[in-house]
Formats: sequence, C-alpha cells, structure tokens
Amino acid sequence: MTTKLSLSEVTLDVNGETVSGHVEARTSLADFLRDDLDLTGTHLGCEHGVCGACTVEMDGQPVRACITLARACEGRSVRTIEGGDDDPLMAALQDAFMEFHGLQCGFCTPGMLVACRDIILRHRALTDEQIRIALGGNICRCTGYVGIVNAVRSVFERRHELLAGDQTLVAPPVQPDWGDAKLATFKRTAGQMEAVEAAPSDGAGGDDQTLREAITVNKPVDEVWAFLSDVERVVPCVPGARLLSVNGNELDVEMEISLGAIRARFRGTGRYHFDDDTRKGRMEGEGRDARSGSSAGGGLDFAVIGDESGKRCRIEFVASYSVTGPLSQFSRGGLVKSFVGALAGMFADNVQSVLSGGQVSRGGGSGLSVVRLTLNVIKSWFQSLFRRE
Repeated sequence: MTTKLSLSEVTLDVNGETVSGHVEARTSLADFLRDDLDLTGTHLGCEHGVCGACTVEMDGQPVRACITLARACEGRSVRTIEGGDDDPLMAALQDAFMEFHGLQCGFCTPGMLVACRDIILRHRALTDEQIRIALGGNICRCTGYVGIVNAVRSVFERRHELLAGDQTLVAPPVQPDWGDAKLATFKRTAGQMEAVEAAPSDGAGGDDQTLREAITVNKPVDEVWAFLSDVERVVPCVPGARLLSVNGNELDVEMEISLGAIRARFRGTGRYHFDDDTRKGRMEGEGRDARSGSSAGGGLDFAVIGDESGKRCRIEFVASYSVTGPLSQFSRGGLVKSFVGALAGMFADNVQSVLSGGQVSRGGGSGLSVVRLTLNVIKSWFQSLFRRE
C-alpha cells in the first residue's frame, strides 16, 4: 500500500527574496533551506537544537533551523549566512574570525556568526565572560573559543562605526577590562629560563600574540651585549633561521620550519636598532612562505641587564607575533607559548655555546622541526615536575 504524502505550501522571505515551496508537515526549516533553496551555508549537526550549527535569523532573532518546522515560517522573514553579504556587521565578523583564528574546520562557523551578530546587537556592554555565556548554545570542537571571543570583542568595540552611529541599537564602546590577568610563561631549569609576568598586549590579538621571557646567561654583560649587537652572529643562533644579507639596518632572512606534514620556508625582510647606552634593542620583520601561502610577522624588544657579580647577566625580551594561513593553527594559546619557550631555551643554549667558543646546535641554521621542539618541551616539563625546591 502506497502512502500519499500530504504537502503544504509555504511562502516566506529568505534573504530579501520571496520564495515558495511545498513541504511535508515534518520538514524542518533547515531541510527546506538546504534541499529546496540550495542554501547549504546552514549546517546540520545534532538535529536536536543543541549544537547551534543550524542557527539562522528569523524576524531579526536567532532560531534553530533544525527544530523549526518550515510550514511554521509562513509569512516570516529569514536570513541565512548567505544573506549577510551586504551587512557591514557580518562582514566585520567574518574578517575578525579570520584575523583572530576563530575557525578551523568551519562547520560551526555559519551558525556561530549569526549568533555573534545577535550578541553584539543585543548588548550595551559586553565582557569576555558574557560573550562566552551568550555563546553557550553554539558548540565549537576545534578552536577552544579564545579566537571567537577575541573576534566578537574586537567588532563590538567598533560597532558604532559599522552601524553608522545608530544609537537605537548600540551603546558607547566599552574597553575590555583585563583585570589581574597574567601571561603564563614557559619555565626551564637548564640555562636558567625564568618566568616573567606580563599583562596581555594592548593590541587586538590579546595574550595569544605577546610573550615575555627572561634568560640568564653565564657571561659578563658587556660581552653578551656585544654579541647581541652583531646580527651576523645572533641570527644563526635562532633555530631554523639563516641570514641571507645585511644592508645597513635592513636584513634579508630565511627561516625553515617543519610542522608534521607541513613544511614552510619563510623568506622576508627585517630591521633592527640597538642602543649601546641602555643596552636595549629591537628587531622586527615579516615574511611569507610561497608553498603554503602562510605569512608571519613579529617584533622582538630586548634588554641586557648585568648582576652584581659581573659574571652573568639577564636577557629580558618581549616578543609579538602573528601568523596567517595554514600554519596559523599552530599560533594558539598554550601550544605556541610552550614552543616559543622551548625555542627561547634552544636560543639561550646556542648563545651560551657560541660565547664559550662552541658551535650552534643542529636546531639553529637548519630546519626548525616541531618534533625537536616537542622533545624540548616535554623534557623541560619533566625537569620542572621533578625538580627539588
């Protein structure tokens, strides 16, 4: 026996256009959008209204398309992620998600963007904790949410500009309150790596883009400063780096990195400045890997401080960095802090070795391997774990 399906006609506005179709009583709005209208930007995840991947806007409010019946949307106005092309707020959120690495696989991203747009419009003041609570109905299994929170905050702080000063929607910008937040840094016993507390940077990248470290070197301050002022001797001590040429205070540098299946060779330019009176310096530069399309940039401010004995000194530095492209997934949170800490430790060993008449280890001047860095991180973790106070 054949059962005849009962179909209902539904007419609604989708992304500014009037559309009609025939749907079953059980057809969800998500299925109607995807199957009938080919708007596949609306993703289906749990299909129970829990994960938030299917979130769309209906009459200006976010709804779960997977548990909303299509025939219940008669005469309603629906906007999907495809309908945000001409919306300045949505465009800003999309840019911010890329800038702050707020996505990886991208499955949750359409629903996440719709929810984030609503969060920005509904709140007159917004803290990181409020952003996290408001996003409790949108699950992301990749990013850890830090990039998403940073992206929302960055757009929220300039919403007046994006919405042409519409005071009916938004309130004056509220600057983020970092409170007593401190940057946890990598600790290392060999080579006297010491932790230095640091507040997150003032830039848009937050604490994921700034690192402070202090290295103790068992050499007199004048000898260490003379060494650090010589870029032709310093650059080869950086694992994976190679100095190609020097022209005045301009550098041509190459750095090779191996991260699992990804191999990158960054070629770029740099600049440096040294102050002999204060024993402070700054290096900065940017480069691009032609194969992966990844780009990287950063700066390093450092100072050399002698101790009372005159036999050793401290090198304190603040590093800022940014990575875009396929390698950007490795520039997140604790992972990069541990790796940068391990890299700094390898750099300290190389400096100590060269100053003592030795050679740069295999980590410097050749490809920088994630395996080598990982081994250094694990080794240092165990050293810290079993170290006697």
